[in-house]
Amino acid sequence: MNQSAFPWRPLGALLVETGLLSSTQLELALGEQQRTGRLLGEILVQSGYVSGFALSRALAEQHGVELQPETDSREQPADPERRPPPEAHRAGSGESREWRPLGRVLVEKGFLSKTELQWALSEQEKTGRRLGEILVEGGHVSGPSLALALAEQHGVELETSTELLADLRTVIKPSLPGEPVYRVREVVYEPRYQVRQVLYQGTNFLEAADFAVGVVNDGDPEGVEIERARGEERETVWTYSRSRAAATAAAQKGLAETFGFDPTLWGS
Repeated sequence: MNQSAFPWRPLGALLVETGLLSSTQLELALGEQQRTGRLLGEILVQSGYVSGFALSRALAEQHGVELQPETDSREQPADPERRPPPEAHRAGSGESREWRPLGRVLVEKGFLSKTELQWALSEQEKTGRRLGEILVEGGHVSGPSLALALAEQHGVELETSTELLADLRTVIKPSLPGEPVYRVREVVYEPRYQVRQVLYQGTNFLEAADFAVGVVNDGDPEGVEIERARGEERETVWTYSRSRAAATAAAQKGLAETFGFDPTLWGS
């Protein structure tokens, strides 16, 4: 699936809510992402809007794993954001930039075996807990390793951050009552809108997005949505339509045939 179809906006909204981004920075980054198809994390870090170190910690927190400064009662808590930021660059330069699920990234980086991943996914399906929370609590992946894998998943490879992340204390933060729930739903639009079935439900938007992209890439659904529910409130935060995707692909093909390249990706 083209990167422009990935649900980047709600991910960016999460970063705005945590104070890492301003709304203006998010809109600029989303415009760049739409134009070039690059991963949003890569754009945010290379634009200087957020450090790769801060991004990795924020993403880990979405998985229920916080990396906190070690505190000493005799001293003020260390502030890792005041340290020189770790160097970051585009992950996998020269390689495919397609979206990769977190489990696949962890296995490819050697942080996790395929057997451990299958166990964790099974546990997640039974309990509804977040994947990162399950893996770290079970001792299969460390908090810093999870953060590094999440950064790479979003297009940022942290070269010198292992030592900085290792200095932080890993704290598991289980989901709390009242947190929003994200549901991946298969839908049809014609002859009338209808929700066929809920395919996934969990409290982590990133995992819902992983699942939704997998459904689109592995099958041929007419439509897929991610719904966010909090109490009685319901909001659709992302939609995919087969017909709309086909129309977009046809338009890009027409531009490429006219100009000899896709001008929407010029300079990417």
